[in-house]
Amino acid sequence: MGSGIWAMHYTGMLAFWLPMRVWYHVPTVLLSLLAAVLASAIALLVVSRQHVTALHTVVGSVLMGAGIAIMHYTGMAAMRLAAMHHYQPGLWVLSVLLAIVISFVGLLLISYSRHENRSWRIKFAISLVMGLAIPVMHYTGMAAVSFVPTVVPPDLSWSMEASAIGSVAVLVVTFVILGFVVVTSLVDRRLSSQQLIMDNERRMLRALIDNIPDFMYVKDRQSKFVIANAHLAGVVGANSHEELIGKTDFDFFPLELAKTFHADEQQVICSGQPVFNREESGLDRQGNTTHVLTTKVPLRDANGVVNGIAGVGRDISNRKQVEDALREAERKYRGIFDEAIVGIFQSTPSGRFLSVNPAMARIFGFDSPEELMVSITDLSHQFYVNPKRHEEFVLVMDKLGSVRSFESEVFRKDGSKIWTASSGRAIRENGLVVRYEGMTEDITERKLLRDQLLQAQKLESVGQLAAGIAHEINTPTQYIGDNVRFLKDAFQELGGLLARYERLLSAAKGNLPSCETAQEIAAALDGADTGYLLEEIPKAIEQTLEGVTRVSTLVGAMKEFSHPGTKEKVPLDLNHAIESTITVARNEWKYVADLDVDLDPSLPPTACQPGEFNQVILNLIVNAAHAIAEVIAKGGPAKGKIRIQTRNSEQWAEIRIQDTGSGIPEKVRSRIFDPFFTTKAIGKGTGQGLAIARSVVVDKHGGSIHFETEEGAGTTFVIRLPHDGTSLATKAVSA
Repeated sequence: MGSGIWAMHYTGMLAFWLPMRVWYHVPTVLLSLLAAVLASAIALLVVSRQHVTALHTVVGSVLMGAGIAIMHYTGMAAMRLAAMHHYQPGLWVLSVLLAIVISFVGLLLISYSRHENRSWRIKFAISLVMGLAIPVMHYTGMAAVSFVPTVVPPDLSWSMEASAIGSVAVLVVTFVILGFVVVTSLVDRRLSSQQLIMDNERRMLRALIDNIPDFMYVKDRQSKFVIANAHLAGVVGANSHEELIGKTDFDFFPLELAKTFHADEQQVICSGQPVFNREESGLDRQGNTTHVLTTKVPLRDANGVVNGIAGVGRDISNRKQVEDALREAERKYRGIFDEAIVGIFQSTPSGRFLSVNPAMARIFGFDSPEELMVSITDLSHQFYVNPKRHEEFVLVMDKLGSVRSFESEVFRKDGSKIWTASSGRAIRENGLVVRYEGMTEDITERKLLRDQLLQAQKLESVGQLAAGIAHEINTPTQYIGDNVRFLKDAFQELGGLLARYERLLSAAKGNLPSCETAQEIAAALDGADTGYLLEEIPKAIEQTLEGVTRVSTLVGAMKEFSHPGTKEKVPLDLNHAIESTITVARNEWKYVADLDVDLDPSLPPTACQPGEFNQVILNLIVNAAHAIAEVIAKGGPAKGKIRIQTRNSEQWAEIRIQDTGSGIPEKVRSRIFDPFFTTKAIGKGTGQGLAIARSVVVDKHGGSIHFETEEGAGTTFVIRLPHDGTSLATKAVSA
């Protein structure tokens, strides 16, 4: 650039036709070349800065213009003429000012053109303007010179003719340009791939900056935006990130908020200490309060002086809302956990509590949850009266994943025993059970009330069956009485006959039998009808004994049915228990159905609570009789059929009670085991029978009860009881 301006000057000098020969002093010419190079260096130094301020432009234009003027007039001083040259002050000052103005405009145009988005047309136009402007200054300066001929010849040492100097200037520029082209082409070839990589990286970095969900920015020492991404522009309400450049937070935020941001940034700039992950409050474009997690770090120049700040921020408003919601949920959960009236627990598969709530501690007589967790380190032996119940609990939880109303007898702190019901689930991580969590409640009183309810229900059943039972007892009692009266009359007749035989015997012993005695005996025999008596008396005795046996059987069945029995499971002959219950309920079914039994003689004794098992069978028989009675009342057959069947399996005993009633409607099938649910008319059912049956079979005996039904065809209830009293669910899990 400097050699170009210098060559333009000396080539332009050739355009002047002076009436004398012109020489140039070579050292002065070289000095003018140095001035041109320095002026160009100043221009390049100014425009090469990353941020060109107004001060830089003014100072640079003054220095560059002065350099061009010095180059021009130094070149004039290099002229060796047979004449004196003088300068007109006005034009001389104008030429200097033109040099400064041209330099100022040139710097602005060069700064503008250096942007990578400027097209070649704009750059060519700028070059053309500057190329024309500099000769204007040159020829203005030439116009300021006037020549006065002298007689003193000039000193031509170290001088060359003007044409030679012009030719040298053209050659110098030509070689400089050729050298520059060659060097730059070689450098461009070497750096083109790196430049391409850098350009790609720059574009990718810009794309990353603009598309990252966080906002990013760079500011100078005055907290003016130098770089900003699109996300930040959207946050502050600008249309593009270019709108932020050169502006501050005061242009986008309320005054107080902008002051806070500015103070924080200046603190970082002045102290040189970064700020990491600080939570700040701001406003979005709708004026809503936002929460931002921001990091601000100082930027330093090559000398280590802080010249700006870089920041990255993330809107964490949603996260704050989630955190607040989580804290509120935790507070609510903690309130439920601490204030719940049922025990809540977490435990390990090895048998230790991880956490319990205060209600859990109170249930087991401990003063605090901490005391309970410290005291109970082995649930199987310290907690359960029967350690096998804990093994069953763990087995079911591991295999099925959850359990409901698992009843167990457990120890309290003082050694007393209570009954609890636990419901919970297994928590798995990577397919392995890591803990159990659930709820426990004290059901000791409920269990006592349930037992009392069961016994009351038995007595209620007896009361409901009382009329039928009385009728069943009355029938044999009537013919027992009739037979006894017959035997009484027969005894009187036989007594008179025996008295006559005694007189006859006495007469025979005295050898004085009389004809009258014989006639009297014959008459007594005819009157007593001894043949009839001898035939009927054994029948009467047999019928009486049969009646007594029947009454005894009925009374024994009633006694077996209504006796409270034991709370412990004992081996029970299920077939005999079913027969006794059939006897008790005879008056309920004999008028509406024929009852068939098919009892498996190979059925072994099964671990049961006899009284409760009898109650279940009675409830099902009575329900079957009522279902058949409803069909008869609607015009069905005169009598239905009830079939009771037992079968032996490897693990359980199965009892089936089948009826030919109307079946269970589909819409109520899911509720028939619910307490107090009944389809019978008011006054004919309490809805407790099937609920108690399920509780007895499933909860107390570890068995199962289900039904098979078809509307209009009847229902079959199927009961399965484990032989050894172990829960069928546990056995299924084990299998």
